[in-house]
Parts: sequence; C-alpha cells; structure tokens
Amino acid sequence: MKTKIVLWSVVSILIIGAAVGAFLWMQRPQVITFGDDSKVTLLAVEYSKRHAPPTVKAAAKPAAGTPARRAGGPGSFTTPTDTLVLWVRQQYDSQQWHNFQYYAYDKANTACVQTYGRNYGNGRQQGNEIVAVQLDAFPRRQGKFVVRVQQQGNGGQEMSEQKFVISNPARKSFPTWTAGSLPTTKTDDDLSVTLTKLVFGADTTYNRNQDNPDDPANKGVQMTYHVERNGKPVTNWQPVSIETSDATGNHVSGSANTQWNGNEGEATYQWGLWSDEPAWKVRAEFSQQSDFADNELWTLQNIPLQPGRQQDFWNYNNNRRGTNSVFAETDLNGFHLKLFPVKQFTDAPPNSQPSGGLTIQATPSLPDGMRMTLVKLTDGQGNDIGNWNSGTSGNGNTTTYRYGLRELDGVTNLNLTIALHKSRFVEFTAKPAKQETSGKN
Repeated sequence: MKTKIVLWSVVSILIIGAAVGAFLWMQRPQVITFGDDSKVTLLAVEYSKRHAPPTVKAAAKPAAGTPARRAGGPGSFTTPTDTLVLWVRQQYDSQQWHNFQYYAYDKANTACVQTYGRNYGNGRQQGNEIVAVQLDAFPRRQGKFVVRVQQQGNGGQEMSEQKFVISNPARKSFPTWTAGSLPTTKTDDDLSVTLTKLVFGADTTYNRNQDNPDDPANKGVQMTYHVERNGKPVTNWQPVSIETSDATGNHVSGSANTQWNGNEGEATYQWGLWSDEPAWKVRAEFSQQSDFADNELWTLQNIPLQPGRQQDFWNYNNNRRGTNSVFAETDLNGFHLKLFPVKQFTDAPPNSQPSGGLTIQATPSLPDGMRMTLVKLTDGQGNDIGNWNSGTSGNGNTTTYRYGLRELDGVTNLNLTIALHKSRFVEFTAKPAKQETSGKN
C-alpha cells in the first residue's frame, strides 16, 4: 500500500511539474531573431483606447511573461476607439542603421497589411528600443493571426521566417456589407469615375520578400476604371490616395501607380484587405495632373540659386540662422504662398541626390482634398530639372512643402510653375476578384 502511495505521489509530482513547465513555456516571450543577431521581442498585446509601454528593465533579456504597464510617461498615447497595439523591444547593433516593418497575415497567408513602430517607450535608446506597433487592420474574424517582421539595415533587408502568433482580442460577430455589381459609376462635382474591375493578388513593383515572390507582402490590388469630366473622357486625372475598409472595422491607405491603355486607367496599390469579406469599400482621391486652370497656377521666372546647407533644408521650420527670408509670395485659390530662396547644397557628398532643395509654405495649411503640384521646373535654358516631393511638415497654421532637386551643376537660375487645386473623391462598395494567373506570375 505504501509503495502505491509513493508511486502515485511521484506520478502526481511529475504531472504537476510537466504542467508547470508547459505553462511557463507558453508564457515565454516570443522572439524573432535575424541573421545579423538583431532581434524583436513581443512584450505585450493590448486592445483599448489608452496605451502605455510595459515597465521592463533595460537589460538585454527581458523577464519572462508579460510585464506590467505604466499608467503614463514616455511613449504613452490614446486612440479614439479601441485599437490593437503590440509593444515590442527592438534590439540591434547601435553602431548600425536598422529599420523594422511589421506585417499582419491571416492564417491561410492570403493577404497582409504593413505597419511601423511608433511612440518610443524608453526615449528611443539607440539599439534597445521599446516601441508601439499599432494595427489598424488585421484578420478580425479569426481567433489567431500572425505577424512577421522585416528588418532593413546596412546589410540589406531580411523578412523573418519566424512569426509572432497573436490571439485576437477583438474577435466578435461583425456585420456584413453587400457588394454592388461592376461596372459602377460614382460622381463628385464635375468628375465621374466608372470602376470596371477590382482584383487582389495583383503583381506590383514592390519586392518586400525577395525569397518568395508569391508572398502577399509583394502583392497589391488593381483597380481598373475610366474617368469623365463634364461628360468627356479624360486621362489627366488619376488616383493619388486610396483607402480600403471592411465591415469589421479594418482600414488601410496607400498611394497608387497608374498606367493608361487608351481611356482606361489601371491603378495598382498596396495595401488591400482580406478578400474573404463579402465586400470592401474603396475610397479613392482623384487628382488632376495637367491642364490646370489659370487661377490655379503660380509661375515664377529667373529664380536664383543660393548656396545652402542640406541640414537646414530638412529642418526648415526649426531654422534659426536667419536664412528663412522670403523670395516671393502670392495669394492663390484662397491660400497665401511663400517661396523661399532655392538652395544648392554645399554640404552634400559628391554625386549625391538631392543636390538642392526648394521650399514653399502655405497659410493656412491645405486641408484634405487640396493638393500642391509642382507642374514644371526648368533651368534658364528651358531644360527640365528632376525633382521629387520630399515631404511636408506643419508649424501652427502653416504647412511647409519641400522638393528635392537633381543635377544642379552649372545651374544658376530656375523657372517654376506650381498648381494649387482641388481633388475629387469617389467611393465604391465592391467584392474583389482574385487576380487571374498570367505568364509572369
């Protein structure tokens, strides 16, 4: 009898020990490690309106389990509605540049969306950062989904094979939307857009996962349409921003690349959502590209180039060196515009781009639906000067627009035309179809 009791005691201890071990194993932090030994550790998952970084030690290895949260402090923020946030620790060689991007996939690997880290919870300690990863879109109808991480650094880019497995805290019963039939036409003011086709899994120019061309991170959505203005077909209007949403509360935005086949436009964009939804709402901002009205244009001739520092160009709103004098200003379309002296950089490395910068301020700040377009930029001999939009920044009621300039060697003067114009918005409720297999897929 005593022998049986002893045996049962040993068995019980082993069972309890195994259960405790399994529990501790399940509670261990999820870690993704890259080839250069950088790593990302999942610290906490929260779904609420108030978000605060976990309280963790700055040691190389955080304690097992989910850390407690602070009520506020650096990195804390709020969202208007309950929002899914992953708190992660990003660790890497502080002497090397690193960037991490996050992708939420469904279990069947049919689609994904991208997001980034934000709100650094430990003051952005270089090489040891605690960041919030906000997910405005994820497979909300599923019990679990996965998150992969892509690292970009001095050694190139690497998409993780390892994954974070996330238990969905927002799963519930959602409504469903009913898709309209295609083709369908929507109108805003004098512009009408007819959507003829919407497909997911389309080929794009992006190569986010170089090892797997069929990874959803490399795919996009393709919208085929034609446009009429005042009843006449036009090809100088195209989508510049597209927002996709579904009945579960997901929403993503992105820009589009457009190609034309006669009067038919084909816009490819990232990101789409999960195609098993009965319908998506696709809201597109269409912007005019040419043939602007005279009251939308500002033209300036013989703008002299001045020497300047690239650092001042990127930090224009904070510039206190007395170089923010205005070269020209005007009122256009209800806004006051200022053009500042165009700079040719003196501190840029040889053959680097941009080699100069152009800065324009608008007061008040342009609202959604108003666009500033650099229509034409030439040198004194009429040769086009390459340029690109280098981003905007706000300062009170004013927005600063920056344009990087290419190949300014030997250039002394510039001619500039900009347009300030109003976009049009159309929204379609449609069911995306799967991209047909082609020879290049």
